[in-house]
Amino acid sequence: MTGKITQLFIFQLLIALTLSGCATVSGGTGDESEVRADANFQGTDCILIRTIRDYRPLDKSHLLISSSSKRSYFVTLFWPAYELRHSTSLRFESRDSQLCPYGGDAIIFGTFSQESVSIRAISRVTEEEKLELLVQYGIIERAEQKPPEPAIVKGAEVEEQD
Repeated sequence: MTGKITQLFIFQLLIALTLSGCATVSGGTGDESEVRADANFQGTDCILIRTIRDYRPLDKSHLLISSSSKRSYFVTLFWPAYELRHSTSLRFESRDSQLCPYGGDAIIFGTFSQESVSIRAISRVTEEEKLELLVQYGIIERAEQKPPEPAIVKGAEVEEQD
C-alpha cells in the first residue's frame, strides 16, 4: 500500500513541477515599450548580411552595426577581439544570409588577420539608444543642455518703491 502512495506522490510532484515550468509570469502592465523589455541588450535579433553598410567599434567586445534601412544594432561578442578597434573591414561566417547570435555565426576582423569571434547577442536599438551607447562608451560627449531662457511676460515689470 505504501508503494502505491509513494508512486502517487511522485506522480503528483512531477505534474506540479511540469505545470509550474509552463506557467508564465507577467513582467508588467503591458504598457511598456518593446525597447524597455530589451534594455539589457541581450537580444536575439538577426541582421540580413547584404544590408550591413557600416560598423563602429565601441570597445573590444561591443560594436554598433548599421544597415541600409537606417537601423542600428548593438552587437556583443563572446570574447574580446583585439583586432576590432583597428580593423578596416568585417567578414561574416554564417550558414544562411543572416547574422544571428546563435547557430555558430561569427564575425571575422581585419584584412590580414583571421580572428573569428562568435556573437553573444544582437539587439536592435533606436537612435536615442544608439546615442546613449556612444556616450556610455566614450565615443562622443553628452551635449550640454542650456537652461531655458525665462519667458518675457507683459505686465510683470518690477516697480521700485521709495
